[in-house]
Amino acid sequence: MSTKKNEKKQTINSDYIAPRKVTIKHIAKLAGVSFSTVAKALRNDPVVNVKTREKIHKIASEVNYYPNLLAKGLKNKKTKTIGIILNDLKNPFYSEIYKVIGDILNEKDYTMLLCDSNYDQKLERKNIITMLSNGVEGLIISPINESSDNIKFIIESGLKAVFIDSLPEFHNINYVYVNHERAAFLAVEHLILNGHKHILLLNGPEELSSSQHFLRGYLQALSKYKIKQEENLITFNDISIESGAEALKEIFGNKGIREVDFTAIVSLSDLLAIGVYEAAKEMHFKIPDNISVIGYDNIFATNYMHPPLTTVHQPKNRTGLYSINILLDQINSDSQECKKMIIDPILIERESVRRMN
Repeated sequence: MSTKKNEKKQTINSDYIAPRKVTIKHIAKLAGVSFSTVAKALRNDPVVNVKTREKIHKIASEVNYYPNLLAKGLKNKKTKTIGIILNDLKNPFYSEIYKVIGDILNEKDYTMLLCDSNYDQKLERKNIITMLSNGVEGLIISPINESSDNIKFIIESGLKAVFIDSLPEFHNINYVYVNHERAAFLAVEHLILNGHKHILLLNGPEELSSSQHFLRGYLQALSKYKIKQEENLITFNDISIESGAEALKEIFGNKGIREVDFTAIVSLSDLLAIGVYEAAKEMHFKIPDNISVIGYDNIFATNYMHPPLTTVHQPKNRTGLYSINILLDQINSDSQECKKMIIDPILIERESVRRMN
């Protein structure tokens, strides 16, 4: 776990100075029109011709303009509102995190504004602008990609933020991160020590930073135990129960259980692992007799599956607790110290892995 002050990672130059918030006056100067014309164009007032409106909207987008809907009447700029942007609010992994955050905010008389990015970077940008426009005092976000312009946009806005479920490639930021590489390594190592050599990886979307971390951990474990990497056993999937089930059905095709070329599966998410259980019911193979399975997250349902799922535990409560405490501390103390926390995951052994040696 690390809390080093102003730790550098790469990208943004250390001499970089974030610009002041762009105003309508700036846009008017760039567009060569009056202040009132810009204001009307941004409201899509038909008084302004279509060509001029399109030009002004294009400039506003390029300079990252967003309206401050709460600017009037807020002398001290204190809204007592915190923004939360997560990748998938349907995923119990994220719901457990925002439940912890919400409980703390309720105790401290703050309001939580919650948005779902659904693993879509354009929607993520829209959500960030919504948070800024509504005057949130701080933001907790699980970014889709660790090096995206959306993270740079947050930094440039000057908004206090804590990044979770990722290791963004920027310095002078706060993050709380569970080590995904370590999680994959623990899962694959456990399978190898139980005699498995052909292990299918059900990973998340390839562009997702957490998928890349998880893949590295998977490969590190294979390398440590001198097991040959098999490209056909690495797959990228949407993170859902349905995607897990469909992936297995596609892999099996017309094959029987004895024809598949793997004995175990490790997945980036418990949801994908649950999808494997669904496919097992439909395709008549048994877990762990035919195929062993390990998930990642340790969501509530995994202990009640049949058989109970071996998984790697992400400390979700600690992620929520640390992230909101860091954010509120920086808001209330106006601290500039950056806090970076890396939490180790824990393997939870249950009954979904067969011993083959």
